[in-house]
Amino acid sequence: MVNMFQKILVASLVALLCAATQFNSVAAEEIRIPVGEQAKEQPNVDMPTKGMSKERVKSLFGEALEEVPAKGQPPISRWRYQEFTVYFDSNTVIHCVRNFQPKASTTEQQSSAQ
Repeated sequence: MVNMFQKILVASLVALLCAATQFNSVAAEEIRIPVGEQAKEQPNVDMPTKGMSKERVKSLFGEALEEVPAKGQPPISRWRYQEFTVYFDSNTVIHCVRNFQPKASTTEQQSSAQ
């Protein structure tokens, strides 16, 4: 009798767990936005290219808003401009990325239009 009760209890728990996992998989939704689509609405910005020297970057884009000193080995430093950040290995550009520019909310847009 006890053995039969245990079997019924185990079967009930298994059924409950199966139902719970089915509910979670149905309720989950995944949204993917390809990297190339994420900044599609932003205008193009001229940025330094890989291999440029610090002197060339400064002559083309002016003084940076912030210059973060080199750290680590190899010494990696970065310069932050309004629209982008440039990463240097010693004196050479190794990477350049756009800075996040939040969109103005609709209430901010309406108040600036008035």
